[in-house]
Amino acid sequence: MLMNTFAALCAGFALNITVGSPPGILNPENSVPRLLMWIEKHLKRSYQNNSEAHRMAGLVLLLVSLMIFVGIPGVLIWLLYSASPVLALAIDYYLAWASFTMVGKKRGLDRLARALETGRTEQVRISLAKLTGFRCDDMTEDELIRRGVEYAADCTADNVAGVLFYTAIFGGLGGIFYRTVSILRRTYSVRSSASDDFGTAVHKLWTVLDLVPAHIAAFVSVLPANILGFPTEECLDMYKRDRKKLQAVVLAPCRCVFASALGISLTPKSVFQDGNIIFLTIGDEEEPAAPEDVEAAGEIMYETAFFLFLLFGFIKLMLTLFVF
Repeated sequence: MLMNTFAALCAGFALNITVGSPPGILNPENSVPRLLMWIEKHLKRSYQNNSEAHRMAGLVLLLVSLMIFVGIPGVLIWLLYSASPVLALAIDYYLAWASFTMVGKKRGLDRLARALETGRTEQVRISLAKLTGFRCDDMTEDELIRRGVEYAADCTADNVAGVLFYTAIFGGLGGIFYRTVSILRRTYSVRSSASDDFGTAVHKLWTVLDLVPAHIAAFVSVLPANILGFPTEECLDMYKRDRKKLQAVVLAPCRCVFASALGISLTPKSVFQDGNIIFLTIGDEEEPAAPEDVEAAGEIMYETAFFLFLLFGFIKLMLTLFVF
């Protein structure tokens, strides 16, 4: 069983590197939000219009989504392992493949960087809004660049480290479990304030799930940043200093490393302190943000994926061969 989960990790990673993510409805990035909207519409009819009821409905939505995308495939794999092991492995490999998204994210960041470098600001706003889910209509070019770097750092913690970590432990089922929770969390993070209570349960679960892999990713990403020629001497100091300045605490560690390596500041946040409004930022502004920073951030993210794959894969293989 342990060797099967190791094989699923390798197969899913290799498939994403070579052919990208599954197409259309086979990709959870497409299927989960569609089903989510359908479930939410029916749930809201059954609950009162208040915060407590919305939190309960959100918990039910989370459980139903996990039952559909994780529970049903899990039962199917368990039943098939005795009747048709090859088919069971194929399903597990597909789930692992569907969980990985780093190639698509890297391509999106490359397109964003090219549009920035050629001055197509409106196209950048459209592309970035499509990637992040947030409207970018009022952003300046400087803000678009910094948001692109933040997106690469966030993908390193979420789309890369989180998926690799849980796929390494539990195979394709672990990967699709984490991916489903991540997609649900992202869907509600870009909705209006009226939907905040509905997404409370999934946000709390995602924060717990990504806490360990996000911090591992921050430390590991220092190595590819150094290999790519960026100054990394201050990365860990920046991590220690600024990692608590972001409300989404699991996204802050990687943002600290990326900001330090690229020499720019990220995530301005206004807070009221001692009677004054002050702005907190991650990183120091050593040089102006430039379009090539987005491409560089994408490269760091992509290479970090390989180092994390080697790290988690090696640990999994050693445990399989010599411990269990």
